[in-house]
Amino acid sequence: MVLFQGPYFYYFSSGFVKLVFLLPFAVTGLVLSIILFFNLIKHRSTNSGYHITGLIIAVIVGFYTSVGSGMELIDFYFRLGEREKIVEQVKGGPVKAGNIIDQNFFRLSDGGEVSYTKSPNGAVDVEFYIDRGFLDHYSSFLYTNDIQEIKNLDK
Repeated sequence: MVLFQGPYFYYFSSGFVKLVFLLPFAVTGLVLSIILFFNLIKHRSTNSGYHITGLIIAVIVGFYTSVGSGMELIDFYFRLGEREKIVEQVKGGPVKAGNIIDQNFFRLSDGGEVSYTKSPNGAVDVEFYIDRGFLDHYSSFLYTNDIQEIKNLDK
């Protein structure tokens, strides 16, 4: 379940699907982990270090990927080079009319599109969506070379 939940809820689900399915999925994983823990205690004589290590790793990875920040951190570093290539394309010249690159950036941006803005002073903002949200929010990885924007974000 641990290996399934992180990528599924991060890449293949939207805000509403996460809202509906994450809690039952997490409770099921927790119940199965508790059952496994009690079986490890009950049958101590037949356990090896691998059983205990496996349970500990599954619980830690399960918690870390279910809160979202774990998958975001992994995704940020794993796909950084691909995102930097797109930023260089945007900085290099006009990509196309409008402020959305609507190619299939499925794994780079939720929904498959990347939005950008270019200001007259040469500043570029490129957003790679992480979560499109449910009603009124979104989160994204933002590239910017605008000094004022960086100062505002640092505050």
